[in-house]
Amino acid sequence: MPSDEVDAATINLTDDSLLDEEEMPEDGQAPANKKAAGQSYTLGGGYNALKSFNGQYYSGMAVGGSHTWNYDGGVWHETKEEPDLWKIDYKTTKRRARKAPEKSGAPVGTEYHWLIVAHQHVRKIDANTYETHLEGSKYKLAHKGATSNTWSIPTVKGQRDRQLELLEDAKRRVQGLPPVLGSEKVKVKTDEKGQQKLEDLFSKGNTGEGGGKRKRDQP
Repeated sequence: MPSDEVDAATINLTDDSLLDEEEMPEDGQAPANKKAAGQSYTLGGGYNALKSFNGQYYSGMAVGGSHTWNYDGGVWHETKEEPDLWKIDYKTTKRRARKAPEKSGAPVGTEYHWLIVAHQHVRKIDANTYETHLEGSKYKLAHKGATSNTWSIPTVKGQRDRQLELLEDAKRRVQGLPPVLGSEKVKVKTDEKGQQKLEDLFSKGNTGEGGGKRKRDQP
C-alpha cells in the first residue's frame, strides 16, 4: 500500500517517547528544499500530529525544526588507543536556550540513545587552550519512554545491528557528496601576523646552529 494511503488510525500517535521540544521554522513548515527533496507533509496538524517523510511515519517536531541548547561546563575525557584512534567520553548537562512551548516535549524520564557522526575541528590557541568546533549528524538509535521498562530496540544485538545500519547510511551520504578533483586542497586558515606554523617549528628544531640538519630523536 502506498505510504500516503496508510490509515492514520493504524499508527500509534500516543507514544510520548517520540516527542521532543520544538522550535519550528518561522512559517511553521519545513524548509522548501527539505519538503521538495523529502516529500514531508503532515496528516492533520500540530506538534503531535502524524507526519511522513520519505514514507516513514513519525510524530513530534517536523523535519526542518531545530533546537538550540546551552551546554554546561562538561568533562571531555579521551584515551589514545591507536595512532589515529581515540576513545572519547563526554558528560555534561544541556539546557534549552529558550523556554519550551506549553505541552510540548517528551515526559520527564524519557531517554534517548543517539549515534553521532561528526567532525571536530580543533585549533591550538596556547599551551593549555584549544578552539574546538563540532559539526555533523546525529541519528536516533533507540528511545525509552518515561513509563517503559524497555528500549524501543530492547536487545544488545538489535542495537548493534541498528548502529551498523546507521553507519551505512552515513557512508552512503558521504559517497553521495558532489565529486571533487583529486588535486583540490582543503582550505587552510590564514596565519595571523607573527604566528608560526607547527611545521616551521619542527624545521627549526631539526636545524643546527651551523645550518646543517640533524636527525630527529627517535621515539
